[in-house]
Amino acid sequence: MSKAPAKYAERANIERRSDEDAAAMASYIADMASELSQLAGRAEMPMVAYFLSLARVEAEMRSRELGGAKIKREE
Repeated sequence: MSKAPAKYAERANIERRSDEDAAAMASYIADMASELSQLAGRAEMPMVAYFLSLARVEAEMRSRELGGAKIKREE
């Protein structure tokens, strides 16, 4: 009997976990970028705030693509 199906199932499980890890990291990056953007805005650095907002949006999109939970934040 071949062990190929078990091998593929294990590989799929590893890929799923790595997607979950990547989604969690993207979510964390989005949170940090949001906070830094707010700080940059208060420090009168509009371009820095703008680029950090772009980073936040990109990280949120990536998190959603990977199946991450919706990001809830206070604004």
